[in-house]
Amino acid sequence: MESSRVKVYLFAGDSLTEGDYGESYVERVGKALYRAQGSLKGEGVNAGRSGDTVASLLSRIDRPLRRYQPSWVILAVGGSDVWHRWLSSHSAGWWIVSQYRRLKYGQVPATDLDEFAAAYRALVDKARQVGANVMACTVSPLGERLSSPVNRQVARLNGVIKHVAAELEVPVADIWQAFVEELTIQPKRSGYVPGEWLFVWSQRRRMEKVQPDEYAARRRLHLTFDGIHLNSRGADLWAKTVLEALAQAQGHPGVSMPELARRWDLPCFGLGPVDVCYSPGWEVRARDLGGRLRTAYELLASRTGVPPNLHLAVLNATHWSRSACPGPYPRPTSLWDGEMGTVFAPEAYGESFLRERRVPEIVASWDSWPPGLNALGEPARAAALADLLVVEELARLFLRELRVAPSDPVLSRLLASYLTQVVLHAMDGGLFGLARLWNAWGQALARAGDEDGQVRMQAKALYDEHGEGLVSSFTGQWAASGEQEAALPTAGP
Repeated sequence: MESSRVKVYLFAGDSLTEGDYGESYVERVGKALYRAQGSLKGEGVNAGRSGDTVASLLSRIDRPLRRYQPSWVILAVGGSDVWHRWLSSHSAGWWIVSQYRRLKYGQVPATDLDEFAAAYRALVDKARQVGANVMACTVSPLGERLSSPVNRQVARLNGVIKHVAAELEVPVADIWQAFVEELTIQPKRSGYVPGEWLFVWSQRRRMEKVQPDEYAARRRLHLTFDGIHLNSRGADLWAKTVLEALAQAQGHPGVSMPELARRWDLPCFGLGPVDVCYSPGWEVRARDLGGRLRTAYELLASRTGVPPNLHLAVLNATHWSRSACPGPYPRPTSLWDGEMGTVFAPEAYGESFLRERRVPEIVASWDSWPPGLNALGEPARAAALADLLVVEELARLFLRELRVAPSDPVLSRLLASYLTQVVLHAMDGGLFGLARLWNAWGQALARAGDEDGQVRMQAKALYDEHGEGLVSSFTGQWAASGEQEAALPTAGP
């Protein structure tokens, strides 16, 4: 049984995983897993091989899978698929080396992104055949100059990794994003990358005398010592990213929003009763969304008589995954820790999420936009419509502050949806039509059989019949008697 043996984490990838050239992130993760408590505790096994492409890893992974029967397989592959092609096209010496690796190890780079995706899916399938969970790691930059042509290729490859991971429901440790965030704040980033293969070979001979951090300092590199392989700082960041992703995937507590802000030095500001933190580069969005959330907060506070402590976190996918956010990116969600509520909102909504929630359909058909949205294009309108979900999450936090917490999740959603009706009608002032837009969206979802849409229509029926009259029930007998089951008037869909 799983509980009767040591949990094994198998790390499969290229030279960054093997770790014999530079600092090892696997060694750091392994030590942390050994010291961990609870279900996260386990043993790390390094199955990295220098130069591995997705094809060569696929051809050899069966043996370590059978031998170790891992609980988790951490895939960190793809860099060599880009790097080998790039080096071969720029150096005759590297072209010869690449031919040797093809013949001896089968390290053939994927010819295109579709081929890479197919091989990556096969890797996940093989791991799952032995009962293992899988985590995907994005590829770190190839050279610390992020705007380089080769890193544009890496960015496209990472898009494929994330797409396959989402398709197969595989959690992601976003190494690329973590490195980008660290590098963008560093002055004078070096464009150093490995030169001719003979120089690199001779450098390897000197590595016993010169440590990676010393090479990094000489070359003004921050996370690597040669643009590719890790120095101690890069290995620490990689390990941290993997560990936090593993913890989240296994249901271990993440870090709260204030802790996240302190740890990653996120910029913050206050908007009246709302404290706002945001991922770097998203201040304009954070201030805009924070202002709207403050308006909704003040309207709900005036009607319920409670002023919950509130944070808004506008985060990118990396910071989202490292936080205590209980929901998947980019769906707005909220967290109540007993003393404070945090509303999580994404930096941006992906096209797939918007299509899944039928947002483009509503945006294309709606012809009476509020004045503030009327002049915007369809992408901005779609984001503004999706942001109404943030108001619904705020309503959930007010219910928690009121100690109205039905055990029935459907009833709990109905109450939150009803409060959302209250605040959107109040924000409208009879002029802007936010509530009408929200309900049109709900109708589209309901017609498609979506449960959230059906609940939203039930809440509309309650509001149409009772207006704000039911709010007094939240602040009267329910609040006075603690957490109780709500007994709302019935309303049809």
